[in-house]
Amino acid sequence: MFNEEDQASAMRRDFLKILAAGAASAAGSAFAAAPASRPLEERRPGLGPGGYDVLVVGAGFAGLTAARELSRAGMKVLLVDARNRLGGRTFTSSFLGQKIELGGTWIHWSQPFVWNEVVRYGLGLAESPGAAAETASWLVDGKLRQGGAERPWKIIADAMTAFCDVDRQGGRQVMQMAHDPLFRKDLLIPWDRLSLQDRLDQMKFGRETRDLLSPQLSINCHASLKDGGFADMLRWWALGEHDMGRMFDKLGRYKIKEGMGELARRMLDDSDADLLLSSPVKSVSREGDTYVVVTDKGQTFTTRAVVMATPLNVLANISMPAGWGAGKRSMIERGHVGRGSKCYVHIRQKVGNWIGMAPAPHPISLAWTEKQRDDGTLLVCFGPPNLLDITDEEAVQAALRTLLPKVEVLGVTGYQWAVDPYSQGTWCWYRPGQLTQGLPGLRSAEGGIFMAGSDQAEGWRGFVDGAIESGITAARDVRAYLKG
Repeated sequence: MFNEEDQASAMRRDFLKILAAGAASAAGSAFAAAPASRPLEERRPGLGPGGYDVLVVGAGFAGLTAARELSRAGMKVLLVDARNRLGGRTFTSSFLGQKIELGGTWIHWSQPFVWNEVVRYGLGLAESPGAAAETASWLVDGKLRQGGAERPWKIIADAMTAFCDVDRQGGRQVMQMAHDPLFRKDLLIPWDRLSLQDRLDQMKFGRETRDLLSPQLSINCHASLKDGGFADMLRWWALGEHDMGRMFDKLGRYKIKEGMGELARRMLDDSDADLLLSSPVKSVSREGDTYVVVTDKGQTFTTRAVVMATPLNVLANISMPAGWGAGKRSMIERGHVGRGSKCYVHIRQKVGNWIGMAPAPHPISLAWTEKQRDDGTLLVCFGPPNLLDITDEEAVQAALRTLLPKVEVLGVTGYQWAVDPYSQGTWCWYRPGQLTQGLPGLRSAEGGIFMAGSDQAEGWRGFVDGAIESGITAARDVRAYLKG
């Protein structure tokens, strides 16, 4: 019914159309400087002698953080991004007159780095109603079940507890320190060899339990369960305090009221870095004690240090100096697995605070109420890679009707991160073996080249919090390097 190759091809064909529309909607807001900030026209990179102290590649939250910290420390910094906007894999837009997040969305006060930024800039929170759903629809053996949300959530909570209990302590021994996932690497290695599917196959769950847990695992890795590593689930479980309700609250309930784009602007305003947008970096090379960074337009900059704050899945497209370690090379070549879909769907029906769940290979793993409206309901939907063309309203309606029979779709919007050449994926989830074998090498500096980005954070990797963490860490290490 769903041909992955055909769907992927359709997505690539339609991506440029969506990209153009998204850029137009962002152009009026993504670069508007606050009155007290350094005007954008004064952030154009200098071409005079001397170059920069630090060049930061990538203006997502890792790059914005590193640029802010280093420029406030008195260094001459250039921030470069391939896109014509800030924010990386976050993208605040609008749909039906409502602010939406096409990329990274949710935060929580237990995420220390992003919460510090929320407090620092006086931002507010908004709630996604469906994260505390009252009614639910779920598929079991292909058949629809509907009712109150309490029963399926109880089944999911008990199943996830058992799924992550690898040490008869709920995973607490294997993953003792959530912000230092390799603290007990010796205990973690055998579990890191497993995929999510491997672990699911070990469990003796009944059909309903399996079909309810599967969508949770699918949305977490945003990939096929056979590709997603089990160790990352243990890490999320520890970050979620070994409780399904608390974990879901941290993953998908609260978002920044003003939008991720506003946080990005505040951070840029707080920085004294120069800024160069719409300029993909082509190569980084070393010449003596300096580095030379060249964009695809032929612009050349010299710098004493480089922060590579780009998604893991695009690093292979940038020519880097030879001699990098095997662990880092392997991580860059294989990338992470998160490549699924996310879209917002306006339906005519008023469904209240609802959540829907379907196991793979259904094209929608999870969907829930994002906003109750006078003219229907706005849903947010997530699915595995290449199974749903989010530009095809009829396909989206057909998929949703397995969870909400006779539902009428009025409009769909989203962003195809997996075919965007500057992301090539969504949030980060590692393959089996990558956490214990690849993360240390990926994080290590190579001379004056420092790695940053949500895809290599130690704590909330794959989240805005992890991006900010990595930017703080990179800035600290760059300062020590340049002082030395």
